[in-house]
Amino acid sequence: MSAPFYTVKDVPAQDFIRAYAEYLKKNNKIKIPEWASIVKTGLGQEISPIDQDWMYVRAAALARKIYVRGHWGVGNLTHMFGSVNDNGKHESGSGKVIRYLLQQLESIKVLKKDNKSLLKKGSRIVTKEGQQDLNRIATQVALAARK
Repeated sequence: MSAPFYTVKDVPAQDFIRAYAEYLKKNNKIKIPEWASIVKTGLGQEISPIDQDWMYVRAAALARKIYVRGHWGVGNLTHMFGSVNDNGKHESGSGKVIRYLLQQLESIKVLKKDNKSLLKKGSRIVTKEGQQDLNRIATQVALAARK
């Protein structure tokens, strides 16, 4: 009898993102730049995040978002990670942060640019190695939740 296998779509998003952020931090997969402590996460924010590990969490959320529905570009992701202002106007998320984290995820071979797509050239998709890593983390999360 083989061990159970789960994908990212099979586990709750919050649990997966927390576990993958821990994995990225523990294994030093992503370099945190010096400007991370002073940068805002979007136009609608007033100050930088209080949590010291917010970049790991954002990278995990980006990886999950692209896994679930591939072919995301920076523009779409800034819209998705944006916020709503007091008067109801939508504010975009920080393109610099998203672009930097996508490049970091590409450097560890989780994501790659898709140049084969006719409509969305340069959009990001998950690599085979990235899919294996993400599914392995998802399986660990699902098995921990079953216990």
